[in-house]
Amino acid sequence: MSSSFVKKLSECSNFSSWDKYGGDELPKVSIVICTSNAAQLIRITLDSVLSQHYPDFEVIVVDCCSEDRTLEIVKSYNSDKISVFSVTNCQRYEMVNKGLMQAEGKYINFLFPGDYYLYFETLKFMVSLALDHQLPQLVYCGTLIRDATKEVKILYRELTLDLLKRGQQPTSLESCWFRLDTLLELGKFNPNYTMRGGYEVLCRFMLQKNFRFASSSRVLTDYDLRLVSRRMVIMHFWETFKIINKYFGVLTVARWLFYQKDVSRFVRLWMRSLKIAFAGR
Repeated sequence: MSSSFVKKLSECSNFSSWDKYGGDELPKVSIVICTSNAAQLIRITLDSVLSQHYPDFEVIVVDCCSEDRTLEIVKSYNSDKISVFSVTNCQRYEMVNKGLMQAEGKYINFLFPGDYYLYFETLKFMVSLALDHQLPQLVYCGTLIRDATKEVKILYRELTLDLLKRGQQPTSLESCWFRLDTLLELGKFNPNYTMRGGYEVLCRFMLQKNFRFASSSRVLTDYDLRLVSRRMVIMHFWETFKIINKYFGVLTVARWLFYQKDVSRFVRLWMRSLKIAFAGR
């Protein structure tokens, strides 16, 4: 990591002044983790959640047809905080909605195997932020983004309609804590999307005039993007196109097409695959 990156992360993680709410003031939080053949990744996610210094939270694991040791590992924790639900439909946002419908917390957060909280105090900090702002419908923070080929980056932006019209998110879904009643009012996540369900629900959220949010630039989660394939880039492009057109109209789509970067990303991936095919590296 570069020295500037380390400095930024250090600044974002200073917890010296926030611990002001007692356990009886902190509402229950639900963490939904969707899994499918995730034995190599699930432990790091569960370890980060179960080590949280927070008095009242539940972990809802929604598993789809795992044939490896995923469920064996989950059950080995023997924690009364963990509930496991099995489904046969492996569509990501169907699984997310299944977990959402089982949740009992005031706020809900979504993780996937390989994602994790960077600090023991992540839940307490985010709920304290919510309490500081009279329990808004959403609180979010910064996130680390990792994939298999690039340097780690920090993602944190101000949530605005202009940002969403550019096809961008302020942070990852893993760094968003929604009020449970808010997601139910919005109609849950749209299962017709494969990659951009989080972005789509943020669009619906911001179009509701009565919803409030609060955020912190502190980097509290690690988002494992994994290897980005050409198919993922195409799907990302197509789903973004459909969402912008649906919520913001054709003129906004035209502006987005002028500035968006998915085409250049696809070209880079294509060139890299050619290089590997012909040069062997």
